[in-house]
Amino acid sequence: MILIPEIETIVILVPRTGTRSLKRAIEQRYPRSMMLYRHMEADGVPHGYDRWKKVGVVRDPIDRLWSLYKYLARFGLDWCEEHDTTYTALMRDSVCRPFEEWLMCNERVFTSPYDSAGFGRFFPAYACRHPLPENRKSQFMYLRPDLGTKIYPYDLIQQLHHALDVDPPRINGTSNEPVPTLTGEALTYVARWFTWDTAASRALFPLSEAAA
Repeated sequence: MILIPEIETIVILVPRTGTRSLKRAIEQRYPRSMMLYRHMEADGVPHGYDRWKKVGVVRDPIDRLWSLYKYLARFGLDWCEEHDTTYTALMRDSVCRPFEEWLMCNERVFTSPYDSAGFGRFFPAYACRHPLPENRKSQFMYLRPDLGTKIYPYDLIQQLHHALDVDPPRINGTSNEPVPTLTGEALTYVARWFTWDTAASRALFPLSEAAA
C-alpha cells in the first residue's frame, strides 16, 4: 500500500502484479509518497486516508499464481535478498513440488508480519488484515472494489501508469515458461476460489464495482 499525498491516491499492491517496479517509479515521481505496508488490503487503509482515491491491478489468477510459484523458486537468491534468510528459505521450500500440487495444497502464507526465525520479531510493514495463503486468497480481498477501489486489469496496466504519470521498468520478471496444463480438479479449484479474479481480469475497462 502506497500513499501518494501529491495526488491524494492510495495504490494497493497485490503480489505479482508489477508492484515492485511500480513502487520504485512512484517513489521517483512523488517524493512525499510512503509505503506504510507492503501488501495491506484496501480495508486496511489508515483512518482519514480512506477518503482518498484507491487504485489497484487485478491479474488472471492462474497467471498470477504461476508467476508467484516461479518467483518463489528463486526468492532470496535472484531477488529480495534483503529479507530474512529463514523466511526466504521457507518460501523456496514451499514450491519444491509441482505447480498443481502447490496450487491446491499450499498452506504457507506469503505476507505476514510475524517472525519466521523464532526470535519473536514483528515487522509492521508486512502487516495485513487477511493473512491467507495466496492460492486461496482472491484479489477481491486485496482490492475491495465494494469500497470504491478503481481496478485495472493487468493487461491494461499502462492505463494505471498513465493515470499515475509514471513509467515503470520491468523488475523481478520471471521466465516466460508457459503455465503447465492443469487437470479438471485444479481448474475446479481455481473456479471455486477465484471466480471474481477471472471475471475482473478479463474486463476491457477499469472496474469500480464488485462482481462477487
